[in-house]
Amino acid sequence: MSTAETRPSTLPCLAWLTVLLFASSLGASGCDNHKRRSCPDGTKLIDGLCQDDADGDMVPDDVDNCPDVPNPGQEDSDQNGVGDACQTAQDSDGDGVPDDEDNCPEVHNPGQEDSDQNGVGDACEAAGDSDGDGVPDDEDNCPEVHNPAQTDYDGDGVGDACEEQDGGPEHPFIIPVTELGADYYDQRDTSDSPFSGFASYPPDTLDESGPEYLYVFTLPSRMRVRAWIDAPEPTDVDIDVHLLSSLSPLALITRGNLRVEATLDPGTYFLSLDTYGGAAQAGPYRLHAWIEPWRDGTVDQPVLMPGVSDPSQPVTLPLVYVDNRTTVGAPSDVFDSYPPNTLDESGPEVIYAFTVAEPVFFAVELLLPEPDGVDVDVHLLSSLSPLTLIARANHKILEELEPGTYYVVADTYGGDASAGAYTLNLTLRAQDLAPDTLFADYIVEATDYLFVNYGLLGYDINSVLTHDIEYGPYGVIPQTGVEGKTMCVAALLEVILTAMQLYADDTGDETVWDFLPWRSFRYLAAGDIRAHIWVNYDDIDSAGTADAVRHFGMGMTVPFQRLVPGSFININRTTGSGHAVVFLAFLDIDGNEYQSYPTGVEIVGFKYFSSQGSSTVGVGGLDYRWAVFSDFGCPTMPGPRDCNVIYGDQHYMNSGVMYHPSHWRPAYYTLLNSMKAGLLPVSAFDPVFFDGRTTDD
Repeated sequence: MSTAETRPSTLPCLAWLTVLLFASSLGASGCDNHKRRSCPDGTKLIDGLCQDDADGDMVPDDVDNCPDVPNPGQEDSDQNGVGDACQTAQDSDGDGVPDDEDNCPEVHNPGQEDSDQNGVGDACEAAGDSDGDGVPDDEDNCPEVHNPAQTDYDGDGVGDACEEQDGGPEHPFIIPVTELGADYYDQRDTSDSPFSGFASYPPDTLDESGPEYLYVFTLPSRMRVRAWIDAPEPTDVDIDVHLLSSLSPLALITRGNLRVEATLDPGTYFLSLDTYGGAAQAGPYRLHAWIEPWRDGTVDQPVLMPGVSDPSQPVTLPLVYVDNRTTVGAPSDVFDSYPPNTLDESGPEVIYAFTVAEPVFFAVELLLPEPDGVDVDVHLLSSLSPLTLIARANHKILEELEPGTYYVVADTYGGDASAGAYTLNLTLRAQDLAPDTLFADYIVEATDYLFVNYGLLGYDINSVLTHDIEYGPYGVIPQTGVEGKTMCVAALLEVILTAMQLYADDTGDETVWDFLPWRSFRYLAAGDIRAHIWVNYDDIDSAGTADAVRHFGMGMTVPFQRLVPGSFININRTTGSGHAVVFLAFLDIDGNEYQSYPTGVEIVGFKYFSSQGSSTVGVGGLDYRWAVFSDFGCPTMPGPRDCNVIYGDQHYMNSGVMYHPSHWRPAYYTLLNSMKAGLLPVSAFDPVFFDGRTTDD
């Protein structure tokens, strides 16, 4: 044994007895309120007792609401029994599951049971919710089918989602409409329809004796209804669109070969997609129905963007909004000018409102050309009272906006005599150009692919595409002119089509081919994206590929400094010529490349990819160039230079990005393409403007 264990006590026996008697008189805890003494390790003297207190906050562990973190005040703001000091996340019910993860945050359910797997814990479901639509089964008009809107067009207590729907007069297909409207799409073939009950629609006398399909919808308030089928129709197919207020008796509101439009009061209405001239012309169609609440466009009732019911409610981005109206008879006529601008805007106007919760790129256009005798101008305001003008234009405004509420006013110039019809296209895109929102990586990949496989085969202003390109399952965009050669605007078209191919191959997403019809990349009518890429400015107000992709809801014009590799620029030169290119990098005076606009470095130009140079194979064609702005002369660059480039606004240097297909939204020309494809005049191309020769060619 050790010395410590065998050392005899020197305390006399009487002294030991005295100590034992003293201790027993204090009780088991052995502390005295009037005599100071030490407590055993792990305990502290609290209220005269030696008690466990792991965190040393003088609150005994057995009553401490946070025993491992000092919190002498025992604060518990949510009254859940867990002290604020040790609650890393809000846990309102104190079950150990943070509110942002708890499927029942107000009811204690540590096991998180969710028998119907609808994301709502069993503990807080007053009743079962079998379809997981947030409506308890005992209140759900269709408990087995997800239908959170609970639409019931015929008011029979059975939700539309559960109703039998076969497209006949007894069970028409239901277009669900909420208080915010509807965005509906359907695809069918009247050859498959067993219904052929309507031979005509009085007072119209046209022969509609072929088979039809019927649709029904109920409007909860006054709304504008637009319905159309894709154009052109297949060969030998002729389906007409009829808008009805009743099937029995048959009550026609309006009809059209391809589309109908009307502003309607609350009530139930029908669409009939009927075959003209008998069964021989039956066939496939694609129906689109766009329904939105009608608002007068006044100060008290401005037109709102889709998805919101109040001007102060932020819109969901990205947003592309199309509206066609007339200022003739518009109920608002309160703004005669927009100080400090003094132009006479004394005619009637239509007011739009929107709120954004983050910085956005903004574009609004009144589509050209205006009807004869009509002159409507566009104004962007940050306030209606006091009237605070940000910008005005005859037809187009491009701005960068901070979070807030804004107003767009389409106002008649010079009094009532110039009032008339207009079409407005408004675009809002987030300024945060996150890589996953853009198509830029596929655009860059496409330039690499094209250079390796079709580069330097020669430039030719009369040739389009270096080779035939398949447009998904819809057909081929053919190469025209001299095989292997192409011009600059066609090079941009080829890059876009190739990027779409690479994307479809990479992701398996074949819907990329459905957004625009095959013909849109082949022809030069106002509704075809090819005409916009071709810069047919006088007819359709396109200054380049950036404008083109914005016009079709696939992209946005953004300032030069915000570009990323895989963006688009249409340049103008001091020599009077122009060029369409894919932007790849910013350049300094020494030709160093920057993927994003640098700070503290003077940028003198940019590297690009396009088709240019001579027709000689190995010299001209798809290739890279180093563009330099005119203010910096023509310094030596790592490769062939393109000097004399004008640095300017979107008119002189049309710059922008193309978005990932998940961020494409139908714009005016997208809709025009589906409604009137092949029915519009061909726009004019100016080949003289495009000069394939760059400085070092």
